[in-house]
Amino acid sequence: MDSLDLVSPDLFRYKRKNFLVRDKLRPKDLDDLQHVDIRPTDIFLITYPKSGTAWMQQILVKIMEAAQPDWVEDATNRVRVPWLEERTADNPFRERPDPRIFGSHLPPDMLPKGVKDKRVKVVYVWRNPKDVLVSLYHFAQSWVMLDSPKSFGDFFQQFLNGNAYMGSWFDHVREYYAAQDQLDILWVQYESMLKDLRGEVVKVCAFLGKNLTDEAIDHVVEMSTFKNMKADPKANYKDLIETNRYKKETMRKGVAGDWKNFFTVAQNEHFDKVFEEKMSDLPLTCVWEIKQ
Repeated sequence: MDSLDLVSPDLFRYKRKNFLVRDKLRPKDLDDLQHVDIRPTDIFLITYPKSGTAWMQQILVKIMEAAQPDWVEDATNRVRVPWLEERTADNPFRERPDPRIFGSHLPPDMLPKGVKDKRVKVVYVWRNPKDVLVSLYHFAQSWVMLDSPKSFGDFFQQFLNGNAYMGSWFDHVREYYAAQDQLDILWVQYESMLKDLRGEVVKVCAFLGKNLTDEAIDHVVEMSTFKNMKADPKANYKDLIETNRYKKETMRKGVAGDWKNFFTVAQNEHFDKVFEEKMSDLPLTCVWEIKQ
């Protein structure tokens, strides 16, 4: 433990990213992930934390259920879309019907080599970083693996400095943008799902080669609304409250623009300055607010 590069009592830094001290993972485990056996039919869901991971989990699961009857199963999305980072020697991946879907927050250079070599499908969901910051702030107060932030102001600066869980949002997005030629990747914007969920589901189906009927697509969309997911025990992660891994619900609002309820004018100006310095050369347009 003493040899770890500690960022905080909860996090150690390894290859520019932050991982949980209290988790089972250690640097060797992270290195071993590069050698995980990957099948050409595998699908990877990749996000920076709190960017729409649970939402896309639900969409992918419902697409697979509609496309393949053997995918229908009485299990939570967390079980059906296991986290790559949770694989250790004593916790092998559960065998799943093809195509297997894995979730990950890892940067591209730490993914299994087979993801690139076998050109597996990667769905990358990204969200405006101001709302990511706010959502991650609340998540840190819920997840028992992280200590609650001292204040929003402290967490705000940690996020901008890249000292939040999984490191810098700016680096994560930039690295995946730079890796687009090496990966078979579909970019999905969280705010685009808020604006036109059906349109984004259709794009994901096309990317995965799943030809669903209009009725099946409508069902996927209906089951993937915020209201229905919050009431769905397979999607809402409430089982982790019952097992004392979460202190409270993590599905809060599902909106774009909640950051306005937390940022001061000075914080917003500072954030905009950092964002301009780090992201102005990328042709990505953030949607900072969607009025209800």
